[in-house]
Amino acid sequence: MITLEYLEDRLWTAVSILRGVSSSDDYINYLFRLLLLKRFSDLFEEESYKAKPRFFIPVISQWNYLLQIPENIGQALNEAGRAIETHNPGIRELQGIFINYNFEHNHSQVDIKKQDQVLRQLIWHLSEIKLQNKYFAEPDLLGKACEYFMAQFTANLGKTSGEFFIPQKVAELLVRLLEPQPGMSICDPFCGLGGMLTECIKQIKHLGNKPNDLLLYGQDIDQNTFSLAKINLLLHDIFDFDIRLGDTIHEPQLVENGKLMLFDRVISNPPFRVSNWGYELAKKDVYGRFRYGIPPRGSGDFAFIQHILATLKNTGKAGVVVTLGVLFRGGAESEIRRRIIESDLIEAVIGLAPNLLYGTSIPTAILIFNRDKQENRRNKVLFLNASNEYQKSRNQNYLREEDITHIITTYQAFKDEEGYAKVVALEELAANEYILNINRYVLTPKDEKDKIDIEAEIIKLRELEAQLAEAENCINKYLRELGIKLTD
Repeated sequence: MITLEYLEDRLWTAVSILRGVSSSDDYINYLFRLLLLKRFSDLFEEESYKAKPRFFIPVISQWNYLLQIPENIGQALNEAGRAIETHNPGIRELQGIFINYNFEHNHSQVDIKKQDQVLRQLIWHLSEIKLQNKYFAEPDLLGKACEYFMAQFTANLGKTSGEFFIPQKVAELLVRLLEPQPGMSICDPFCGLGGMLTECIKQIKHLGNKPNDLLLYGQDIDQNTFSLAKINLLLHDIFDFDIRLGDTIHEPQLVENGKLMLFDRVISNPPFRVSNWGYELAKKDVYGRFRYGIPPRGSGDFAFIQHILATLKNTGKAGVVVTLGVLFRGGAESEIRRRIIESDLIEAVIGLAPNLLYGTSIPTAILIFNRDKQENRRNKVLFLNASNEYQKSRNQNYLREEDITHIITTYQAFKDEEGYAKVVALEELAANEYILNINRYVLTPKDEKDKIDIEAEIIKLRELEAQLAEAENCINKYLRELGIKLTD
């Protein structure tokens, strides 16, 4: 039987082989697509006895055929991937995965020979891994291995666009806060690698339901990220989803009869402080998304939030990861924030520890929006300070199970907890000019004076660091647009 430890070890060996033809930034692209080819081939063989397998794998895409290719292996892999899409035109989940990726990165004769040598070795290496379900020691084994692999190599993906990917534990926290139930429609309009959607399926399985009890939707602007999101879901054995390619603000794809589709739950980690988000379009948006105001040209945070709010059903909830600047920035954003608060849409503001996301150390928060609050929660917001609850690591901080449990139970209780959580009425928010800084409302015990001063200063320092980091990101983005190369 194949164990998770064995599979992770095999993937790391595959990385060592890939170093001959690929940079570290491209490992995940190469390996995930090859894994999917192998997985599809093995599943097709395993399901050959069925009258109607889930999909058809043509001969040139089957692993035994690829093992026999003597040369131009990169070209053969391109043809194998494209053939799968061509022979399964009615299966939207398979479209756009291979057709826009080129396994042939080098074109000189010498480079092609070297590439053939490495790819042949990699194909033989992956042949040792039996990817049929009957060989797996536990359910979703391949999906778990992929999560581990992504944690090692996603730090640099999306940096230039302000997109930072969510670790599995943060995604788990968001999903458990939103509590998706069977039959619900779930959307991530800025889905990245699809981690939020895979976590929703895990939650449904945990409740004893089938994966297809949820309707999963997503969209992403980047062609490669869009493809990887689909691959991620398929490697988690999720075959029923609708992820589309396009700019969510400029060209929302999840539309029916000229109107935005509405969802029971929206869960997302939108890009941070994007400057070219679509300011001019917002003034004449045909979908009426910017009813709370038009965000400033240089920051799309509230454009993304308003899109999410516009796609929520009347009974819907949303969980959104934001930078701390969203809680306090002035100008147009201040007015938008006021209108959203006055509409009683915000249910909770949850401060997280710094350095939790891949690729950035910026402190973040989770905003929980609810269009159908319980009676005892109306005209109130729960502030929860979990910024000190995490496991510290050299390069990355992590949420522990006890951290997640504390946040979940406190949110569900919706009560004050000294030094940790505070329920605040909208009148108090108005008196504070609708600023959502958590440290304004969550105070440490009064009988610990020294501790109060120290913790308050630490929180202020973190907020200043967050503002500085946002400013640096913005400056770096403009420098890149001007063609000025940044040094480490």
